[in-house]
Amino acid sequence: MFDPVTFALILGGIIIVIGFLSNYLLERKGLPDMLFLIVLGMLVGSATGLVDVTSVRSLAPYLAALALVFILFDGGMTMNIYRVFSESPRAAVLATAGFASSAMVTSLLMYFFVIPNVSPLYSILFGTIVGGSSSIIVMSLASRIRLSQRGSTILSLESAINDILCIVLSLVIIEIIVLKGTVDLPTIAKSLASRFSIGAMLGIIIGVGWLSMLKRIIKASYSYMLTLGIALLAYALSEVLGGSGALCSLLFGIVLGNEKEIYGILRMKKPSSQVVDAGLKRFESEIAFLLRAFFFVYIGLIATSPNLKTVIIGITLALTMLLIRFGAVHIATIRSDLINERPIMSALLTRGLASAVLATLPLQYADPAKYPEVGLVFQQLSPLYINITVVVILATAVITTVGIPLLRWKTKARTPVGK
Repeated sequence: MFDPVTFALILGGIIIVIGFLSNYLLERKGLPDMLFLIVLGMLVGSATGLVDVTSVRSLAPYLAALALVFILFDGGMTMNIYRVFSESPRAAVLATAGFASSAMVTSLLMYFFVIPNVSPLYSILFGTIVGGSSSIIVMSLASRIRLSQRGSTILSLESAINDILCIVLSLVIIEIIVLKGTVDLPTIAKSLASRFSIGAMLGIIIGVGWLSMLKRIIKASYSYMLTLGIALLAYALSEVLGGSGALCSLLFGIVLGNEKEIYGILRMKKPSSQVVDAGLKRFESEIAFLLRAFFFVYIGLIATSPNLKTVIIGITLALTMLLIRFGAVHIATIRSDLINERPIMSALLTRGLASAVLATLPLQYADPAKYPEVGLVFQQLSPLYINITVVVILATAVITTVGIPLLRWKTKARTPVGK
């Protein structure tokens, strides 16, 4: 057999090749690429044991942050800034209605049918973990499945908001459980507002500042790579200051991707030639593709072999989320020209690595010696959280992969991108 280094190189090459072929099918046939890569991860992980799952599971937080930075940055660079301003209210409505209803129904199902013998807070925690769609997956697909730019912008903004809601509310619920506190609504509202405002402000400020800097160094060697370094630092700075790194990355990309519009809005002196050229956009897109491919394979890798009961629970929750999403999309697209795109927008409900990472957080408190009451409960529930979350991720991925081609025939509108 191959030594570990050679095997890693072979696996890396296979992931890139399958990622390219999957993306080709996505662009030509509209088949979402994620399922092929997730299945590859399952084959080399739990199915064959070629990769030790326990040794790579600890990489989840690092891979999640890295993928978020570049995929959101890439998604932002493809958005029209005026479209972002005009569609933000609908995206906020879709995110709020979809997350709140999904989290509430999931919490109720978990409490009454899965874990009825513990505090409702543990069910609410799971509801917030899987309540929102994944920005990484949605942004990877929204601009590639022939949606109008308006629909793509709404879905991308909605998924970024969902990530913030999932992370903030899950952490708040865990804190309430561990500290045996009460639900402090003003504190939750303040935390959410802080995450949104700091992340958005830093993304805009750093984006405008970097546009000014690029005028002077764009012809220098490796200026493209330096831009990616600034994107990483912007994400980290936002997180350190209590903001949303995901929203910061998205807005950083929007500012750079709308160079001409930003110069006009801020009445800045335009350079003689375009600073953010096609080369930078192509380079960043290639990096985002690489991380996206490895991210989907990682999702398959961390999947375990759940029992039949867990599979049934996960699939039931995924189908329930689909029904809820149809209602949320309907509300968010009232009195708009997106009515014909509702089916496809509803099918983009895939949960992702953010949910998988959040599902592992209770393991940090599963120590009865350190947390006498909470530790014992989390010790029993943590494996259940992880297994059901992985099933939900896979089930929603299947729904998206199968649903988009089946629902596309209902979409009569074929608005070209940019109109």
